[in-house]
Amino acid sequence: MLSDEHKRQRVEISQILLHRCQQEGDETVDVGPGGDHRAKNKLLEHLITGDETLLHLSTQETKRDSMTWKHPSSSVTKKFKVQESDTKVMATRGFGLTWNDPFRYSAKRRECQC
Repeated sequence: MLSDEHKRQRVEISQILLHRCQQEGDETVDVGPGGDHRAKNKLLEHLITGDETLLHLSTQETKRDSMTWKHPSSSVTKKFKVQESDTKVMATRGFGLTWNDPFRYSAKRRECQC
Protein backbone atom coordinates (compact mmCIF):
# COMPACT_ATOMS: atom_id res chain seq x y z
CA MET A 1 0.00 0.00 0.00
CA LEU A 2 1.32 3.44 -0.87
CA SER A 3 2.03 5.97 1.84
CA ASP A 4 0.48 9.44 1.63
CA GLU A 5 3.87 10.82 0.53
CA HIS A 6 4.17 8.30 -2.32
CA LYS A 7 0.61 9.08 -3.45
CA ARG A 8 1.42 12.81 -3.44
CA GLN A 9 4.60 12.19 -5.48
CA ARG A 10 2.69 10.11 -8.06
CA VAL A 11 0.06 12.83 -8.49
CA GLU A 12 2.77 15.51 -8.81
CA ILE A 13 4.73 13.53 -11.44
CA SER A 14 1.56 12.74 -13.40
CA GLN A 15 0.64 16.44 -13.47
CA ILE A 16 4.14 17.38 -14.68
CA LEU A 17 4.00 14.79 -17.48
CA LEU A 18 0.50 15.86 -18.52
CA HIS A 19 1.64 19.51 -18.64
CA ARG A 20 4.69 18.56 -20.79
CA CYS A 21 2.51 16.57 -23.21
CA GLN A 22 0.18 19.56 -23.58
CA GLN A 23 3.09 22.00 -24.06
CA GLU A 24 5.04 19.96 -26.58
CA GLY A 25 1.92 19.13 -28.55
CA ASP A 26 1.58 16.58 -31.30
CA GLU A 27 3.62 16.35 -34.45
CA THR A 28 2.21 14.97 -37.72
CA VAL A 29 4.25 12.11 -39.14
CA ASP A 30 3.91 9.70 -42.05
CA VAL A 31 2.81 6.28 -40.92
CA GLY A 32 2.88 3.23 -43.14
CA PRO A 33 3.44 2.75 -46.88
CA GLY A 34 0.04 4.28 -47.75
CA GLY A 35 1.23 7.71 -46.67
CA ASP A 36 -1.21 7.93 -43.77
CA HIS A 37 -0.70 10.93 -41.51
CA ARG A 38 -1.25 10.76 -37.79
CA ALA A 39 -0.51 12.93 -34.76
CA LYS A 40 2.29 11.58 -32.63
CA ASN A 41 3.63 12.86 -29.32
CA LYS A 42 7.42 12.39 -29.03
CA LEU A 43 7.36 12.52 -25.22
CA LEU A 44 5.01 9.52 -25.04
CA GLU A 45 7.43 7.46 -27.16
CA HIS A 46 10.14 7.88 -24.50
CA LEU A 47 7.97 7.53 -21.41
CA ILE A 48 8.44 4.26 -19.51
CA THR A 49 6.58 3.21 -16.40
CA GLY A 50 6.57 0.06 -14.32
CA ASP A 51 5.32 -1.77 -11.29
CA GLU A 52 6.67 -4.19 -8.75
CA THR A 53 5.31 -6.62 -6.18
CA LEU A 54 6.67 -8.98 -3.53
CA LEU A 55 5.84 -12.67 -3.86
CA HIS A 56 6.23 -15.10 -0.95
CA LEU A 57 7.93 -18.36 -1.89
CA SER A 58 5.95 -20.46 0.60
CA THR A 59 2.29 -21.34 0.85
CA GLN A 60 0.70 -22.26 4.12
CA GLU A 61 -0.80 -25.70 4.50
CA THR A 62 -4.54 -25.76 5.17
CA LYS A 63 -6.06 -27.87 7.93
CA ARG A 64 -7.53 -30.23 5.35
CA ASP A 65 -4.12 -30.61 3.64
CA SER A 66 -2.50 -31.59 6.93
CA MET A 67 -5.01 -34.35 7.78
CA THR A 68 -3.67 -37.90 7.79
CA TRP A 69 -5.33 -41.30 8.13
CA LYS A 70 -4.43 -43.23 11.27
CA HIS A 71 -5.66 -46.12 13.37
CA PRO A 72 -7.83 -45.13 16.39
CA SER A 73 -5.41 -46.78 18.81
CA SER A 74 -2.30 -45.08 17.41
CA SER A 75 -0.77 -42.16 19.28
CA VAL A 76 -1.47 -38.57 18.36
CA THR A 77 1.06 -37.16 15.94
CA LYS A 78 2.78 -34.03 17.14
CA LYS A 79 2.34 -31.01 14.88
CA PHE A 80 4.84 -28.21 14.70
CA LYS A 81 4.04 -24.66 13.76
CA VAL A 82 5.64 -23.92 10.42
CA GLN A 83 7.17 -20.48 9.99
CA GLU A 84 6.64 -18.58 6.80
CA SER A 85 9.69 -18.60 4.55
CA ASP A 86 11.87 -15.53 4.94
CA THR A 87 12.61 -15.52 1.23
CA LYS A 88 10.54 -13.31 -1.04
CA VAL A 89 10.81 -12.63 -4.74
CA MET A 90 10.51 -9.13 -6.19
CA ALA A 91 8.69 -9.19 -9.53
CA THR A 92 9.02 -6.05 -11.67
CA ARG A 93 7.74 -5.17 -15.12
CA GLY A 94 8.27 -2.12 -17.31
CA PHE A 95 5.88 -0.67 -19.89
CA GLY A 96 6.22 1.91 -22.63
CA LEU A 97 4.43 2.98 -25.80
CA THR A 98 6.82 0.99 -28.00
CA TRP A 99 8.56 -1.10 -25.34
CA ASN A 100 7.38 -3.95 -23.13
CA ASP A 101 9.82 -5.45 -20.62
CA PRO A 102 9.09 -9.01 -19.48
CA PHE A 103 8.82 -9.82 -15.79
CA ARG A 104 12.10 -9.84 -13.89
CA TYR A 105 12.52 -11.63 -10.59
CA SER A 106 15.09 -11.10 -7.87
CA ALA A 107 15.32 -12.87 -4.51
CA LYS A 108 15.14 -10.70 -1.43
CA ARG A 109 15.65 -11.91 2.14
CA ARG A 110 13.57 -10.44 4.90
CA GLU A 111 15.50 -9.63 8.06
CA CYS A 112 14.05 -10.99 11.29
CA GLN A 113 13.00 -8.22 13.70
CA CYS A 114 13.30 -10.36 16.87
